[in-house]
Amino acid sequence: MGFYLYIMRHAKSDWSGPDTADFDRPINQRGRKNAKRIGRWMLENGHVPEKVISSPAMRARETSHLVTKQLKSASITLMYDKDLYLASFDTLIECVQLYKSDCNSLMLVAHNPGLEQLLNYLLRKSRVGASKSLAMTTANLAIFEYSDDSFNPEIDKNELLEFVKPKELD
Repeated sequence: MGFYLYIMRHAKSDWSGPDTADFDRPINQRGRKNAKRIGRWMLENGHVPEKVISSPAMRARETSHLVTKQLKSASITLMYDKDLYLASFDTLIECVQLYKSDCNSLMLVAHNPGLEQLLNYLLRKSRVGASKSLAMTTANLAIFEYSDDSFNPEIDKNELLEFVKPKELD
């Protein structure tokens, strides 16, 4: 059985409060709409991760909550890991290694630039070896498949199944 790795950037944040700390910035109306849109798409297309690990920053928390709410599954484990807040590429790889056990699908909800670096690194490790980079804009979702759950993201080949942009849905 394959293993599915979902990586998602938090939805569009609200910059209207000039005194709001970066960590405490919520998502805006468009962000809420796009997070729900991605969650509905995931449900409609049979992509329901077993574990969702999110940055604890408000915009990532809100995004992961809205997405998982759309998935309508009580069996999803939703956790927050402080190391995902503005995580580097290396930290994101470590997070995948840490949380991939005991499940067949794992979703990370985090921030750029680390998330975009992870996306493009995984693309280069894909079976087709993508030659161009993708931009991980807000609320984008990438879904990678590995041949089994003992994969090592630094070594093993994957297949990019989907790269979903909320603005292209509906």
